[in-house]
Amino acid sequence: MSIVEAIIDTSVWGPILLFVIGVPAAICNAIIFLGVKTFRQSPSSYYVVGQSIFDLGNLLIALLESIPSTSMNASAIACRLMIYFSQIIGPCAMTFLCLATFDRWACTSRSAKLRQLSAIGTARRIFPIPVIVWSLVSIPYLIYCDFIPPFFTCGFTNLLFAEIALSFLAPIFSVIFPLIILIIFSILTYRNLHLMTIANAQQQSVRTRLSMWEQQITRMMIIQTVLNISCTLSRCILMIYTIATLSQRSMRSLNRIYIE
Repeated sequence: MSIVEAIIDTSVWGPILLFVIGVPAAICNAIIFLGVKTFRQSPSSYYVVGQSIFDLGNLLIALLESIPSTSMNASAIACRLMIYFSQIIGPCAMTFLCLATFDRWACTSRSAKLRQLSAIGTARRIFPIPVIVWSLVSIPYLIYCDFIPPFFTCGFTNLLFAEIALSFLAPIFSVIFPLIILIIFSILTYRNLHLMTIANAQQQSVRTRLSMWEQQITRMMIIQTVLNISCTLSRCILMIYTIATLSQRSMRSLNRIYIE
């Protein structure tokens, strides 16, 4: 099997495999945080469920994109809708992960004022905000995305917005800024847990069942965040490389582009 055939098979079967594995995992994740009473009492459950919902959306878009009849190149309407919803679903999933990481940091803080930020009422009020914000931010994709002649493939019809989207919206808002937030608050949360462990050992206090569950949720979120950081970091490097070489692609030979 040649490299080209392997790439084609991966592009076809990869999204299907991810969909088959990812959908049950995301559903189980949502069921656990909604069904278990102790988890449901944590504000992070709202953010985890929100992330699971939009992760399902990401998997569905990847699956539809692998099918020619439903991909963004199937029609002009599919082009606009696929790009629009992908620009909502992906950032929303990352935003909810950032909110969950921030909530764990606030929950484990030694400051009473910061701990007040980790509240179910606050999570309920914040929950719809990412969806509204990203839906409004992504409206230009509905306007400036269409079939581009002569090959009639899906792309940007406005060069200025294309530069803004590829150089600012996609890398900064969707990758770099969330990555910075995840790294900072993961480190701070780990530090809070370390200080909490030292304080409990010195005071020899008996922790309540709720606090034990909270610390367990926090450790789960830290592990999930570390995995997401590792995946997002590779995507960030690829995106920076793509943007850095985008302006030079027209000057490169076909062989060089094929090698990349």
